[in-house]
Amino acid sequence: MSARRPLAPATRLGITALVLLLLAACVLSIYAYDQLRDMRAASDRTRSQLMAQSLSLRISHAVESGIPLRGLVGIEALFQQRMASQPDIHAVALVLPDGKVLWEVTRDAAAAGVTAEAPVQVRGAPVATLRLALRDSGAATFARATAALLLPAIGLLALLAYLAARFSQAQGIELRNHAAWRARRAIAQGRYDNTVVLPQRRGFDLRVQQLGHAVRGVHEGLVRVRRLIASLRQTEPQHARRERLDQLLAKAEAHDRFAEHGIAQVRVVAAEAQVFWITLLVALSALALQTLWLRSLHLQGETPWQWQGLAPATAASLAAFFVAGTAAWSVTRWRRWPAPTVVLPACIALLATAMACASGLPASLPWTFAMAAGAWHGLVVGAVLAACQAVEHVPRTRPEYAHARPRWRAATWSAWTVTAVWLGPALGSLALDALGMLQGAYALLLPAVCAGFFVVRWNGPRSPWRSRTGVHGNALPATARPTADRTRALGQSGAAGLLLGLALAAHALGQPPIWAPLLGLGVAAGLFLRGRMPSPSILTAVAAVATLLALAIASGWLPTGWYLQDAVLVLAALLTGVALGRLARMAESQGRLPELSATQWAAMGVGAVVSSGALGAHLHGGWPLLAAALLLLVCSRHAARAAAGADRAGGHHAP
Repeated sequence: MSARRPLAPATRLGITALVLLLLAACVLSIYAYDQLRDMRAASDRTRSQLMAQSLSLRISHAVESGIPLRGLVGIEALFQQRMASQPDIHAVALVLPDGKVLWEVTRDAAAAGVTAEAPVQVRGAPVATLRLALRDSGAATFARATAALLLPAIGLLALLAYLAARFSQAQGIELRNHAAWRARRAIAQGRYDNTVVLPQRRGFDLRVQQLGHAVRGVHEGLVRVRRLIASLRQTEPQHARRERLDQLLAKAEAHDRFAEHGIAQVRVVAAEAQVFWITLLVALSALALQTLWLRSLHLQGETPWQWQGLAPATAASLAAFFVAGTAAWSVTRWRRWPAPTVVLPACIALLATAMACASGLPASLPWTFAMAAGAWHGLVVGAVLAACQAVEHVPRTRPEYAHARPRWRAATWSAWTVTAVWLGPALGSLALDALGMLQGAYALLLPAVCAGFFVVRWNGPRSPWRSRTGVHGNALPATARPTADRTRALGQSGAAGLLLGLALAAHALGQPPIWAPLLGLGVAAGLFLRGRMPSPSILTAVAAVATLLALAIASGWLPTGWYLQDAVLVLAALLTGVALGRLARMAESQGRLPELSATQWAAMGVGAVVSSGALGAHLHGGWPLLAAALLLLVCSRHAARAAAGADRAGGHHAP
């Protein structure tokens, strides 16, 4: 039996951070619950009594005006309106003095908490009693509310710890080991025609350059040997001695592997890790600011009818985001612009969003400025994605560059997907709740500032960031994409668009799902884990079944508790994310990368708008997740059948 491969340091750091943060959150939540128990109970009693008195006064005024109590019209509508405006109310009832319930409205079958009573009086004499019950605010309710707030933050910090460790590993020891491995292989093969260069390294990491200089010395010595032997052959009259000189030269040249030309420098750079980090940081700032902007529209409403009307504004903002992103991606893709001149202005452009939030623009003309903000952020993300894709293609089109392991194929696509379906919306909602509108907007600029700093630092002489966007886009060979690859790319884009629309709309309306962190972690696991995992078809099939079960529980078809519904939704989100990541990884491993083309932008835009509109139309949050799972299931099965047909016909995929 082979020994089990140990976990990578980045994976161990991510798991450790996740466990420690979960333990700290549990301890702090239990302590806060114990400390606030009495205060919360007193607050619930006061609130219930005030709301009951408010309703009883309105009914008393109607009865005192001459309308009989039993002849009142619209009492149930009044109760339902008050319950819609106050989600904490569990039930409202009007009870006669003999104990008979005249009108009663109950929200659901959940347990009731604090109950308050207020008399309905006519000229000082009580004629009925209004009974109002709040929802149970026990440990279960407190746990759900706390988990919805803390789990996105915990998952975000754990994943960022993993990505930071993975990135530093690719820039540090992995980079040095890869360069040493290339130099050792060249020496073992007798190749003295190249030297390995690691740009921007410290004194400890200059040993590879010293090794390259030593190899150059060997090369120069062999050049002198060759010239000396050539001179001796011209002056040596005996044929046997000339053959001996030829044997010495062949042995010195290591069996005809002597360098015929000068030394070529091979520059080992972590281009894929760099573009992954830049894309992640810029998309994180843009999508988080977009979520913060849309969430501010929700906070302007006082009743559900007011903020439910803002759901079309969310859909319109997403549509503008993808239309502008398509235009920015297409223009940047085919223009000859240096990559830093695209990324740096995009990072600076996000400052305009924070200044707009400080000036109060979201409060005025919400439709117009919501669409303007969506288009602005779409321009930023589309341009940066095109520039990072151009830099990502540099080591593949220019032989003097070499990647540093680990290789992250389609790094821009991976960073964009993880940020869109989870990190960006979760960070924007968390920043607004923790810091407020103004401070949260300026805090969300920090990832973009870091991205600009990294681009300036990496833009050294002969760096991949010195390349232009349009050059590598035109230089790539235009190969026909098989039907399986087109289907997989469109399926991935549509599913990612559905999940993006669900995340943005849910966070914008103040209803972040508890299973959103599991969706993002699933995408990250499917993209980065290399162990044996089930196929995407099996994962998406189980996710679809779990989502159907959760929707059946939510619709009342299965008489179970909310905890089972949350559990199956968490499972469905995790499996859907893993399936989405695995599909992207399958396309990467086969050498046919689904680039973020204009068609895929359109597919993601349609999915995002449909998902946000569905959430605003009072559909349960599991429906977009089910649609994404079914879309992934169909595209993965179609792609698998097409690939199997190609293999039977004698075709093969590139390794």
